[in-house]
Amino acid sequence: MHAVVNRLRLARAIAPSVFEDAQRELPPRAAEIEGLRAFHVLRAGDEELIVLIMGDTPEALEQMRAEVGNDWMRENVVPHLAGGTERVVAQSVVSWERG
Repeated sequence: MHAVVNRLRLARAIAPSVFEDAQRELPPRAAEIEGLRAFHVLRAGDEELIVLIMGDTPEALEQMRAEVGNDWMRENVVPHLAGGTERVVAQSVVSWERG
């Protein structure tokens, strides 16, 4: 399993309606990517988002970024950023998930 973790610091909060729209629009697009297992956009207060994407291969993660994430981020998050994005791509070596 491979994962991407992005930490985004915001200059201002993003409206809840943006996340409601994303919940409707993004999962069907992500489901079309072979090997993509999960993605989560986590709000850590009004000034921080954490994006977690998990997949079988680094290629699945890259496909999610290129085909789904880039457009949504550019349209909905980038205008709110206070600075750059911290991005880490890693391979899982120990994991547990409730089935």
